[in-house]
Amino acid sequence: MKNNEILQKQLVGRSSALLPFLNSEGITDILINGTQELFIERGGILSREPNPFTQREMLHELIERMVIPLGKRIDAAQPYLDGRLSDGSRFHVILPPIAVEGPFISIRKRRSEKPFELTEFGSERVIDILKAEMAKGSNLLIAGGTGAGKTSLLSCLLGFVPHDHRIAVLEETMEIQVQHPHLIHLEARPPSPEGKGEVTLQVLVKNALRMRPDRLILGECRGAEAFDMIHAMNTGHRGALGTIHANSALDALKRLEGLAMLAGFHVPIRTLREWIGSAIQGVVYMEKVGGLRQVIEFMGVSGLEGEVYRVTPRYKLKPLTLATS
Repeated sequence: MKNNEILQKQLVGRSSALLPFLNSEGITDILINGTQELFIERGGILSREPNPFTQREMLHELIERMVIPLGKRIDAAQPYLDGRLSDGSRFHVILPPIAVEGPFISIRKRRSEKPFELTEFGSERVIDILKAEMAKGSNLLIAGGTGAGKTSLLSCLLGFVPHDHRIAVLEETMEIQVQHPHLIHLEARPPSPEGKGEVTLQVLVKNALRMRPDRLILGECRGAEAFDMIHAMNTGHRGALGTIHANSALDALKRLEGLAMLAGFHVPIRTLREWIGSAIQGVVYMEKVGGLRQVIEFMGVSGLEGEVYRVTPRYKLKPLTLATS
């Protein structure tokens, strides 16, 4: 069944006012700020659109249609929720009074079935670097801000994994899309309203290691699971990929340190850096440039030099290119 047919079955009645935005080509994000404002992102640029949800009752009906198929609950006791629509689009909802003018609904649309091409993300030089690193089975960290293209690039790179490799993809909310004959997808689960049944990314990493993966993929590293991922990379698991929010390639390594500390193990900072320097062979940093998601920097990593990481800048998008792209 096509994605729009699936959505039409889920979003009926007044909720169907969302369908034109979900079905419109080129829109990547839909941001509903209560009954007042609705913004879309198209080509990397946000623009305001007329908001069809003019009454709070319409928004509550929409939220109900989005949440019920997930078997989850959102209410005053748990006023926020992450989930995905039946077509795979990812959403976040947050209710008043936390969302003062809310409810606020943020939707990241599912990408089209058309596979990504590496050429969409940078110059021939950096594409050659990425292909070579994938062929070597390097452990890579993909860094950048929200909407910089980290997950899109990761999905594209997975297309270069040999078909006889077993890929384990771990995510909080399923977003990574790749066509591969041997891929298993594990998704985290929040606790129930009674505080039971939570399955964290940290738990998923530990379980995935028992499933004989050739490639371990962490959709987004944002908590204590960083420690387990670093440990896995240092115990023979090559070709691992993960994304992380950071402001530069070097900042990504420092952020990884901080996240690993959340695991609560009292590891000396130098030891932790030694593990990271051994685990990660390269960091890709991405930004939006003129509405395009581009690789800005690639930095090689090869252990420690004294107390700091031994890094090799291998690619940097020139400032002139940044200004004119």
